[in-house]
Amino acid sequence: MVSVLQLQVEDPEHTFLTPQELAEQLGLCVSRLSAWRQHGGGPAFVKLGRSVIYKVADIERWLDASTRSSTSDAPIPRGRRVP
Repeated sequence: MVSVLQLQVEDPEHTFLTPQELAEQLGLCVSRLSAWRQHGGGPAFVKLGRSVIYKVADIERWLDASTRSSTSDAPIPRGRRVP
């Protein structure tokens, strides 16, 4: 089965997803998002106290940057984010 990620919202700069919602949309485990937050490689996130949320606009940018035409395309750099 193929699932399609649809994040059509009125204002992606002011719309947020929880890690649970994003994991469900991407078909991932919440623990994968947690690992990306710790080690880099995933979408940018916002930390509010103990809560983590993802801005839809940041998710879309990350997906665009992660898009490849083939497996031989250059890999995404895996550096830490600079605040």
